[in-house]
Amino acid sequence: MTDPKRAQHAHRAPGRPADTTLGPLIVDAVLDLLAEAGYAQLTLGAVATRAGVSTATVYRRWPTKRELILAVASQIAAAETPDADTGSLDGDLRELFEQKRRLFAGKAGAALVALVGESAHDPDLAAAVRQSILEPTRDHLSAILNRAAEREQTSASADSDAAARIIVGLIVTNVALASGDGEQATSAASVDIIPAQDAELVINALRPGAAEAQRTTPPDSE
Repeated sequence: MTDPKRAQHAHRAPGRPADTTLGPLIVDAVLDLLAEAGYAQLTLGAVATRAGVSTATVYRRWPTKRELILAVASQIAAAETPDADTGSLDGDLRELFEQKRRLFAGKAGAALVALVGESAHDPDLAAAVRQSILEPTRDHLSAILNRAAEREQTSASADSDAAARIIVGLIVTNVALASGDGEQATSAASVDIIPAQDAELVINALRPGAAEAQRTTPPDSE
């Protein structure tokens, strides 16, 4: 009968404790490769090479590319900072925009574009993007809008789902268009993923009366 202790130690090189820094190294490698070559070209072997670890190390933690991507998406979601109450709708929204700028600046934004592009062909990947990017944004906006409604700074009917889709759409569009023009491409790190004019449009749409005005304005007659 196999000794459980011996079996446990057989999976680890003598004197070599598990390296807790490998997770972040591998996540960074995934983000780099997604930003450079896209999801279709990403392989576990390429991730291992970029991270400077063995392919076996990657396979032990994430046996498939999909599992690895889901883990990276979860880490992006975990990087969301707690909701901050600044005392006003405008202040809360500007703080949210600044958080998104920090989170998706550089390779994280480019990786998001790659994942969104592939999501149309992969339901599991689409679910991961929703859970790690869209839903945290929606929940953050819901908290902001609930506070603002209590302070009468927005309408109680303001739609956090629609606002979240607009904000994530702005991020994806601004990163994709800035980085997809060959020699004229702008470095992802220097892209303002939510420019001031875009931010103002979102803020104005969520201010008191905006939703009611939209519903009561008659369509242009043909």
